[in-house]
Amino acid sequence: RIAKVLGTEELYEYVEKYQIELDPRFNDILGRHSRKRWERFVHSENQHLVSPEALDFLDKLLRYDHQERLTAHEAMEHPYFYPIVKEQGRHMSSPTPAAPALTGVSE
Repeated sequence: RIAKVLGTEELYEYVEKYQIELDPRFNDILGRHSRKRWERFVHSENQHLVSPEALDFLDKLLRYDHQERLTAHEAMEHPYFYPIVKEQGRHMSSPTPAAPALTGVSE
C-alpha cells in the first residue's frame, strides 16, 4: 500500500542507492505505481484539517530514503507547527499573576 501512494520509482531508486538486494519476485508482486499527490486524499470530511503546511509536512516525513526524511528536530521546526509555537510564546511572555498574599501567617 505504501508503494501505491509513494510510488515505486523512488522505492527502486532507494533500493539501488543503498545496494539493497530484493527477491526477484518482488518486482512482479509490487508492479509499477506513480506517486500520488497528497491533494488526492483531501475530501469534504477532512478538508478543514488540511493546509499547504500540513501537506508539505506530510510530504517531507513520508519518504523512503531516511536521508531525505525530516529528523524529529527538523520536523518540530517545520512551519506546520508555527501556530502552536506562536501560541506557546504568547503564554510564556504573558506576565504571571502575583501569588495571593498570605494573611495571618507569622514568621
